[in-house]
This record gives sequence, structure tokens and C-alpha cells, in this order.
Amino acid sequence: MSAMTETELILACDTSTRHCAVSLCRMGERDGSLDVMANSCVERHKLHAERLLDSVYQMLEAASCDLGEITCLAATSGPGSFTGLRVGLATWKGLAFALRLRLVAVPTLDAMARLFPVPDSTVVPLLDARMKEVFGAVYRFTGGVREKVVPERVGPVQDLLAGLTGERGPLILFGDGVRRYESEIRTLVPQAFLAPPECGTPRADTVAAEAYAMLRAGACTDPALAAPRYLRASQAEQARAARLEAAATTAQRE
Repeated sequence: MSAMTETELILACDTSTRHCAVSLCRMGERDGSLDVMANSCVERHKLHAERLLDSVYQMLEAASCDLGEITCLAATSGPGSFTGLRVGLATWKGLAFALRLRLVAVPTLDAMARLFPVPDSTVVPLLDARMKEVFGAVYRFTGGVREKVVPERVGPVQDLLAGLTGERGPLILFGDGVRRYESEIRTLVPQAFLAPPECGTPRADTVAAEAYAMLRAGACTDPALAAPRYLRASQAEQARAARLEAAATTAQRE
């Protein structure tokens, strides 16, 4: 795999939601600049597998760039859609092995936090996790420095926001979980600013920026070790566990 270069050309994707986001970014090591060469974000629902590579080739063509010029790959690792995460990482791992490139697995919510780097604020990305739950984390920006004050978790929105009622400074919530549970959120944290849906849609250029920061911090880039982080078992796995538990209970009674 190639080593870190002075200028990184990063191909990034975010398939953690129903949107398929792809971006090609040039990152300058000396000044930390981010040059977004091409950006694509399309609502694909469950069609990531059919559309992801098409989006890549269309974007490369628009940017007059070839796959051979890319120096690093970045993909969201979760939390998010089980199918979307698997498709995104599997596709990027295939590219990494074929082109002998490094691959950075980027936590979804860390990348999303870059959508609102508001000074001296608290930002809370929320993704709809179905089953009356959200994926979320809490970040605080102080003096241009981001701190994750509540790590990624999954659960009812009330649990995630329980400690934010007395939060000082701007409190910004965004993501499709906000749209799903807007009324509950307004009751729990009435002082919060709820970003419009279009402002909370994941973008792959933030994935590239987060990947670059992780690269500079010495993150693992071995594509063989990149794996989804789901935070909870899938519905199929939960159903199977419930069936096994019910069978065990019945056996004990007999």
C-alpha cells in the first residue's frame, strides 16, 4: 500500500443512509486545505450496490481524473444502514486491493459532525435507526477544537438527549433522526436549533476531511481490517436470538 504523500487525492463515500454520497477531494498537507474536485449525493434508498460504482465513474469523468491518480480511499464504517455500510465498505475494499491503495474506515457520526463546526457550540448528529431508536453522538467545538463528549450510541432519542437540557451555548441537532423525532426533540431540548433536512444530509467531502485528519494521526489504513460498526444486531439477528431464547425457555419447562 502507498505511503502518505504531500498531497492526498482521496476518493470518499458515505453509504450509511438512504443517500449515496461520493466525493473526490485533494488535501494539502502543508496548509490542510480541502479542494473538493467533485461531489455527488443522490437519494438511492436501497440501490447502493447498483449505483455506487456508476456514481464513481461519472464523478471521475466530471473531474477529468483517472482512478490511477487516487492516493487514498475513505468510506464510512458506521453506524448506519446495515446494507449500505456493507456495500460501501465492500466496494471500497475491492478498489483498495485492486489498486493497492490505503483505505480509511471513517466513523459516520465523526464525519457528520464536520457539517456544523460552529465555534463554542455543541452539535448532535442523529440518524434514524428504526425500531423507535436513533444513532447519535455529542460533540463540542471549543476554540476550533472538536471534542467527542458522548460517544456513538443507539437508543431512544430521550436517552441520548437527557444530559443536554442545561447545555450552554448553541446546541445544534441535525440528520434524518431529527426529522423523524422532531416533536419529541423540541419538547426535550426546546432551546436547540434543528437544522433543515437538506443541511443534515451526509456529505462525502466531510468523510474525506475526517479521513485526512485520521491519516495524519496515524490511523490504520489496511483494507483487510476495515469493517462495519453497527452498534446493535440486525433485525434478523435479533429475531433469531428471540427464537432461540423462546425455544430454550420451552425446553426448560418441558
